Amino acid sequence: MIQCLTRWLIPIASVCPMWAAAQSADPLPPQTQLVAVSGAPAATEETFTIAAVASGSTQPDLVVTFTDLVTPAALSAASVVVTQGTSIVGTTALAAAATTATLALPAAVGQYSLRVIGTPNAAAGVGTFTVCVAPKSTPTACIQDASISGNITVQSAAADPTLTTVSATLTVTTPGSYVFTYLDEKFPAPLSSATVAPGFALFQGAKLIAVPLPASPATLSLSAGTYTLLGIAQADPTLKAGLFGISVSGPGGVSLLNAAYPIGRLAPPSQLNNPSAQSLKLTVTDFAFPTALGSASALVTSGATSVGTATATGGASSLSAPAGPLQVWSFGAAATGAGTYEVDLTSASAASLLQSAFGVSGAGSFAYAFVSPMPLAAGVYDATANDFQFPAALTAVQFAVAQGGAVLKQSITLGALQFTAAAGRIVLLIDATPSANGNGLVDVNVQTSGSSPQLVFDQLQPVVNVPGGFTTQTITLGISGNFDVTLNDLKFPAQFQNLALVGTSAGTVLGKVYGEGTFPITATPGNYQFTVLAIPAVNEQYGLYGVHIANSAPTVTLTASPTSVPAGGLTTLSWTTTNATTCTGSGGAFAGPQATGSNMSLSVAVAATTTYTLTCTGPGGSGMQSAAVTTTAVASGHGGGGGIGLDVVGILGALMLVRVRIRQRRYVQGSSLLDSARTFG
Repeated sequence: MIQCLTRWLIPIASVCPMWAAAQSADPLPPQTQLVAVSGAPAATEETFTIAAVASGSTQPDLVVTFTDLVTPAALSAASVVVTQGTSIVGTTALAAAATTATLALPAAVGQYSLRVIGTPNAAAGVGTFTVCVAPKSTPTACIQDASISGNITVQSAAADPTLTTVSATLTVTTPGSYVFTYLDEKFPAPLSSATVAPGFALFQGAKLIAVPLPASPATLSLSAGTYTLLGIAQADPTLKAGLFGISVSGPGGVSLLNAAYPIGRLAPPSQLNNPSAQSLKLTVTDFAFPTALGSASALVTSGATSVGTATATGGASSLSAPAGPLQVWSFGAAATGAGTYEVDLTSASAASLLQSAFGVSGAGSFAYAFVSPMPLAAGVYDATANDFQFPAALTAVQFAVAQGGAVLKQSITLGALQFTAAAGRIVLLIDATPSANGNGLVDVNVQTSGSSPQLVFDQLQPVVNVPGGFTTQTITLGISGNFDVTLNDLKFPAQFQNLALVGTSAGTVLGKVYGEGTFPITATPGNYQFTVLAIPAVNEQYGLYGVHIANSAPTVTLTASPTSVPAGGLTTLSWTTTNATTCTGSGGAFAGPQATGSNMSLSVAVAATTTYTLTCTGPGGSGMQSAAVTTTAVASGHGGGGGIGLDVVGILGALMLVRVRIRQRRYVQGSSLLDSARTFG
């Protein structure tokens, strides 16, 4: 799996936070992202800003100095990279047997990101370093906000997925006797004791207070101060999941700790607040989609105390819950293939306190379940599943819509299905199979039925068969506009083995980039998803790429017709602009503000040869284009002083023609009057 080392990137199959783009700025400003393979040491990172000096002064050059402190041993390798926007400003690396390395930042100004990666001494397993950013003229005068220190650790070994350690800080303000109670919640199965028995130790600073703690409940006399409680437990080797509860109470009923901890692969709980002490109903439903599960269960806890449990085969359970925070733990196990299930917690009045759904993968396919964030109105809806074929097509996809614990409609292929829903939330169920050596991306969305469908639910889901850096970021746009999405492989420390980006919205692919490049999108207000697949080069632990979503720059076309006229004659200027908010013209009568848009035109008199220019600005910058119009002199006659130019002859001819037509019209009118008089006479 790829570890993501920035706020924009997240681990595989995690949920990204949604953030709203500033409406006057780029939706995603230029930035670089560092990803690391699973187990690689976390990179040391620092972002710093160098202010511009006063006008008239010279912006100083900076120098970055990396120093291996050779503590506890010299580093085997280390590299430093400094970026600005989506570009690498400079890199440096330790040479053999060297302890320092430098890189220059000429006339540095603006925001920079500095990252350090490397390999420690094999015997020591760890190394320490400092990075000093300072003026070139005084390289030891480190700028405090830009300089860092850190360590580089050895790549971690794969952890036993069943083994979990827990740590809790206990703050004692009232000295006295404290009771430590710890118990196996036996969910979804009892913890293993054959290899690692659950055990706890208590420390105060570096002083060991008790190890292991006596059997539960254990009573210890504690003085005022801060303590650290450390524990270790191993889950059931078959299910690889377990749950352990710990509570610490003292004089006067004071509680230092009251919590349950997941062991092994048990997922964190769903959190909720029970408004009052009341009877609740816990229900687990196996949708049997695409196949029935081997087991599905849920447990409700209040701190370290079990409140009640339910299974899919045992029916709903009634439980008496205290007021306050509750945790709902869920676990499902596959039987012959992937499956999905739902967990519901309701009050006696049938009010829903929790509705959650889960997928359990198995037999080469991956299952997912999602509860709609908002209730739907009763009516007819259309659900559509799309394979975005990113980075490769999926082998198979099936999906379903469920409500009230039952599947309403399902499809064994991609495409659309129509269903009728009651008022309330629905659950989308997805089962997808990627290719043997690939990953994929599937989207299922729900829209109202009819001539003007409205999107009500959209779910994008990576399907991961081969561990890789699959991440999705959702951007909310509040305005319409044209944008350019750019992906750059910065080839540090080497070119990515696989790098790609896809933009999607409401089940539609807006554009894709493989390797690096740019694609445009035309957006209206709504949510947009941008998914990146980033796998570092073979034998490399890291990769660095740049990403930027920018307002498209204005485009301007300007033409003149005709381009040659007699002095004082007319020409028509025609123009079209995109991505522009204001435009200004220059040249003769074209000077001043001009309209933006398509197929604009203006007729202007040309007194002399003129170059007309239209300059437009918008959120993405500015653009301009020019058109030149030449003038020709009016021809004059020659000889005897009585010559008449051809243009004058043309005008006189036109006047004679007008006089002839007027005479003809008068003759016709006169004849008509005479005929009328004869008729009435």
